Amino acid sequence: MRIANSTNVRGGFTLVELLVVIAIIGVLIALLLPAVQQAREAARRMSCSNNLRQQGLALHNYHDTHNSFPFGGRHNITYAGTSWRFAILPYLEQKAIYDLDRASGHQLNTYAGGGSNTDINAYRAETRVLFNLVVDGYVCPSSTINTLFAANNSASLISIGAVTQAHHYVGIMGAYPDPAGRTDTFYAVQYGSYAADNGILTIGETQAIRDVTDGTSQTMIVSEQSGNTDPNLRNRQLANYHTGWGGISTTGTVSEWRAGSANQHKYGNGLTAVFHSPNPRSTGVEADKEWDFNTPLTSFHPGGVQVLLSDGSARFLQETIPLTTLQQLCTRNDGTVIQGF
Repeated sequence: MRIANSTNVRGGFTLVELLVVIAIIGVLIALLLPAVQQAREAARRMSCSNNLRQQGLALHNYHDTHNSFPFGGRHNITYAGTSWRFAILPYLEQKAIYDLDRASGHQLNTYAGGGSNTDINAYRAETRVLFNLVVDGYVCPSSTINTLFAANNSASLISIGAVTQAHHYVGIMGAYPDPAGRTDTFYAVQYGSYAADNGILTIGETQAIRDVTDGTSQTMIVSEQSGNTDPNLRNRQLANYHTGWGGISTTGTVSEWRAGSANQHKYGNGLTAVFHSPNPRSTGVEADKEWDFNTPLTSFHPGGVQVLLSDGSARFLQETIPLTTLQQLCTRNDGTVIQGF
């Protein structure tokens, strides 16, 4: 009887085959990674857009209550006044903070910005509730800027360890120069910048929907300002719930504020009059300080910025948009109808 003797020999990968497999996997990863990154950025951009829509809803709820949009900024003679960001806190689930301010006689928003007040007693307990407060709706998820930052512009604030939120959205007070050629809609302030009152979130006065004669779907009210980690190209100051001081009372008009003494500071924190295209590589003296009025619209979204129109809708504007078109969008009553922006 013959016994068959069989052996099964199993071959392994050769080194060349292994390297080919590794190379194929590497190529697949290289192809998939950009798609994954794009998907993540798309989700972040959608979240940013939702933030703007929430701000838009809050602004319209404010309008329903007060028959106008809030002041872009109000000013005291000595200290900072209320900004639009603070005014809509009750509609962003922060009513307790807002009510605390009202109960304290508006001391919270008055002293929260500080900057040049060196009196440690001025920063009362009510003010400190803004320290470490983060309103999620004011944070763009694509931004690499820290959500919180420590005060570095006031000895008294530094001494008490003030840490506040860096906001990623800015109110639109209008455009400079006026796209319709008017000369009475802007005015020079110190440091070489220009304030404007041809937009919606203006200083010392309020605007209603009836004042937006260009149409609410044609007029911006808020924009991102979440890009560029250089603070001198952004508009940020402690808390950013204030807008600095301008030499008039909180009930003063914009004309009174314009006529304020030349040595009284006029800060544009939380607001901008658009003078630059989005995401500029550089700016002039009108935007080389964080409190200037012409700080640009910026973001870390590739190719542009998210903006909020005054009808409550959010749009993505390409950074290649003509500056004139952008300024027309920032103006409430220049008489221009813009198609396909």
